[in-house]
Amino acid sequence: MVIGRLRSDDIYNQVSAYPLPEHRSTALANQAAMLYVCLYFSPSILHTQQAKMREIVDKYFPDNWVISIYMGITVNLVEAWEPYKAAKTALNYTLDSANIKEQATRYAASIESLRPQVQQLLKEGFLREEIILDNIPKLLNCLRDCNVAIRWLMLHSAESAYDPNNKRLRQIKDQVLNDSKYNPKILFQLLLDTAQFEFTLKEMFKQMLSEKQLKWESYKKEGSERMTELAEVFSGVKPLTRVEKNENLQAWFREISKQIESLNYEDSTAAGRKTVQLIQALVEVQEFHQLESNLQVCQFLADTRKFLHQMIRTINIKEEVLITMQIVGDLSYAWQIIDRSHVNYFVNIKRLLDLQ
Repeated sequence: MVIGRLRSDDIYNQVSAYPLPEHRSTALANQAAMLYVCLYFSPSILHTQQAKMREIVDKYFPDNWVISIYMGITVNLVEAWEPYKAAKTALNYTLDSANIKEQATRYAASIESLRPQVQQLLKEGFLREEIILDNIPKLLNCLRDCNVAIRWLMLHSAESAYDPNNKRLRQIKDQVLNDSKYNPKILFQLLLDTAQFEFTLKEMFKQMLSEKQLKWESYKKEGSERMTELAEVFSGVKPLTRVEKNENLQAWFREISKQIESLNYEDSTAAGRKTVQLIQALVEVQEFHQLESNLQVCQFLADTRKFLHQMIRTINIKEEVLITMQIVGDLSYAWQIIDRSHVNYFVNIKRLLDLQ
């Protein structure tokens, strides 16, 4: 039952944090480690059940063969599954030199493109509130890509994962290092930059989350007041240059003011949908009633749309983003790699993690 569930389900609910198909094996890495251990309690699967082993490898190990069991204890499946016929056969495609080359070159290209992206994001003053609110999915994608690339390269280039006396393991390791153009200094720099990016983004997001309701209510109040003022303008009571009395527009703007006032912070989905409709309505009233000729009226409408847009941005500040960042930023797989290898470059990482 345990092995069956581990084979078929996402029991740790990690896939939602890694929606891209190419990140699937990273999303399921914890489950894969659990399945690896559990298979030893059912050795007949490892020895003889090729269909099951092929299914397991296709799902969990199509692009990786060095896994972290717990807090950085790594296992190389090439060596671990050598005595088991079905498991060894299932792993052959993953260990095909063409597949190893494809994975290594993919992560080499990923590192090459991600470094300037992260450095740009870390420039002083670049990560501002409006930038974050407008680009939450892009920023999370960048974090995912960085962490997935760092994870794969650290695990598959680790000295501790390869027995130097095993000729096949030496060949695989050499191919990984060559095809990925492995440079520990560059990987270390990306690791530091990613850690700083995660920390900065997390702290800013926590701050925005704590101020979320206050700002949302403030934007709602401003938008509603603007519509009330416009209603008064078209009532003829409030003087405004070249604006004739229009009872229909007066009633319409009063209604929009009430609609904005009725938006409920607690029901974020309905509020977001209704806010989009209100923005569209304000665009249409400007076009249909030819209000462009009066700059002051246009300014009122533009300000209200701006406040409504800010409400939509603010409502999208959700705790799920922080949870996703926590899942994606997990570095427990590297705990022993940091201690055992890359001494010149990774010796200070624990200190960095402790600070965070």
